[in-house]
Amino acid sequence: MRWLHEEKGVEPDHQAKRISSEKRRIQACLSSMPSASLSESVLQTYWQQLEARIEAGRTSHTSARFALSAAAALLLNTDREGQRLPNQGDVDSYLSAVPGQAASVTGFTNFLNRQHATTLTPRVDEKRARKRRKEKLARTMMQMAKSADQGEEWKERWIVTAMEYFHDKKVSKKALRQQTIEHSGDGVRVSMKGVSYWLPIA
Repeated sequence: MRWLHEEKGVEPDHQAKRISSEKRRIQACLSSMPSASLSESVLQTYWQQLEARIEAGRTSHTSARFALSAAAALLLNTDREGQRLPNQGDVDSYLSAVPGQAASVTGFTNFLNRQHATTLTPRVDEKRARKRRKEKLARTMMQMAKSADQGEEWKERWIVTAMEYFHDKKVSKKALRQQTIEHSGDGVRVSMKGVSYWLPIA
């Protein structure tokens, strides 16, 4: 592509390249189902519906791929052999592990409700999701505490993680760099929007 650009003045079509990449990911997702299984058949039918929406200009390849990936993950989480469709317990179990996928999996549960007479509802147990998130943050901090390299990048990541763990405040590294951070005892004090937050440093 670089040679064509330099020698022939051919400009790359970035949108076409992106769509081609998404199509490959979609095919990989479709191929992830057990061959000749119920799950494979259902996922293929769901993809045909998504593809029709793409052709009608009602969704993008990227959005369709996210929806298809969530559907495939739910199907595999339900039955690795692909012989059983999800029930409400399967949906609840899946979303308790990945609560952020609720929106992505909604289209698929609606599809199953229409096509297979199920009555699935994507719902997230917020209390359970927060507990799981807290446990994940704690594991991350324990791993970080063992790190020998605790430079500036480590410190930024630690503060971002600790802000969410100790104060339920999600802050990006970019936003963090605009805040006042001072050493305070065995930790640091972060000032945000007039509020001071103390965090321990491992």
